[in-house]
Amino acid sequence: INRFRSEHMKDTVNNLFSQVVTLLVDMGQMTLEEQYIDGTKIESAANKYTFVWKKTVEKNKAKLEEKIRNILSQIDEGIAQDNAPDADTMPDVIDSRLLARKIEELNERNRQQPRETKEEKQAARAKEKAAKELKKHQEKLEEYEQHLETLGPRNSYSKTDKDATIIHMKEDAMNNGQTKPGYNVQIATENLYIVNMQMYWTPTDTTTLPDFLLHGRELTGVMPKACCADSGYGSEENYEFMMRNDIAAYVKYNWFHKEQHRPFRDDPFRQENLYYNKEEDYYVCPMGQHMTLAGVTRNVSENGFASYSHKNRAQRCTGCPLRSQCYKSKAEQRTIEVNLNLNEHKRKARELLTSEEGLRHRSRRPIEPEAVFGQIKFDWHYRRFSHKGKDKVYMDFAILAMAHNLRKLMREAQNELMERVFAQLSPLFKPDRPHSAIPEPNNRICRIAA
Repeated sequence: INRFRSEHMKDTVNNLFSQVVTLLVDMGQMTLEEQYIDGTKIESAANKYTFVWKKTVEKNKAKLEEKIRNILSQIDEGIAQDNAPDADTMPDVIDSRLLARKIEELNERNRQQPRETKEEKQAARAKEKAAKELKKHQEKLEEYEQHLETLGPRNSYSKTDKDATIIHMKEDAMNNGQTKPGYNVQIATENLYIVNMQMYWTPTDTTTLPDFLLHGRELTGVMPKACCADSGYGSEENYEFMMRNDIAAYVKYNWFHKEQHRPFRDDPFRQENLYYNKEEDYYVCPMGQHMTLAGVTRNVSENGFASYSHKNRAQRCTGCPLRSQCYKSKAEQRTIEVNLNLNEHKRKARELLTSEEGLRHRSRRPIEPEAVFGQIKFDWHYRRFSHKGKDKVYMDFAILAMAHNLRKLMREAQNELMERVFAQLSPLFKPDRPHSAIPEPNNRICRIAA
């Protein structure tokens, strides 16, 4: 069974999952117009102690390169003293291929060097020793380069499952914040059915939403008309993506609940509560000074999305009676950094979230993906993958998602059947009806009820 699953279903699991979702749509169980998105961490099948950290590899690689440079400089000095015409200069960048070529050149010189006198023999032995030491360093340098190539943009990975990333798990048996190799599993649900799923190595959910929605379009062929998610997805990049694809963003952002409290709204020193003149692009501080534009900062996300923040600075804060309450920095003038585009997206999201439809989505979101994760992880005890590698892990979880959908469909069918049975049997149990009015029981219905 496992060989069939690994060899045959790995390439067709997306098609099978799409057919299950299409079946549910045709039966009226879902519409694919609303999606509730959330993520969870599931542990990998890898050994939890075979982790590789990017910072450690980079630090050790820098130390090793310094040792190699010292050995090469000593060798070049010896070659220069011998007045060799083909002496190479010290390379700016050292990699394993260049070092291997240097070792071959050094060995070739040692074979051609005369060994008649005692000094020549000692020099040859010193160069042979240096070549052996460089060979060991070359193998270790190649290992570090392979680690960095496997890591890519990640900060860690496991040696026994190179697609898994070392992340913090909520299920921490020792309660010491231990990190384990795992995957960030993202799902989208509608009516408690799974309509989309994907695996990511990033421990946070912020950068996963655009790729996740595009993957859902590949599976189902359509984009949702409305998305509901928690504040972990409330970024400018995600709002922009949903706006370009005509998706109603019922997505919270940080400080959304904090903004509803009176102390936040009544604080005149918060930059969110400062008056902003959109035509002339300046803010007004609590003392009435204009905070004009002082510069623009450009930030680029992990996905390559560029966002721009405006820096507005007050004209003069020295001697202001409200300075101690206005800001705590030691700078002479208060400077605020505001992302105008993100603020506009937040305003639209706030209107959607506080509307009647938004309240319905917000009340529905905790019982959509959370309930599905609860069934998978606690009822079915599926807290650790049994395969290694992203392709196999995705295939395994896709089979689980199909099983969840079909199981729920069967449960819905059973509930609907029992409702019809009780509706037909209810006249048999009314005592106020005369005996002649009681219909003959249907044998099939009685067997189903029994």
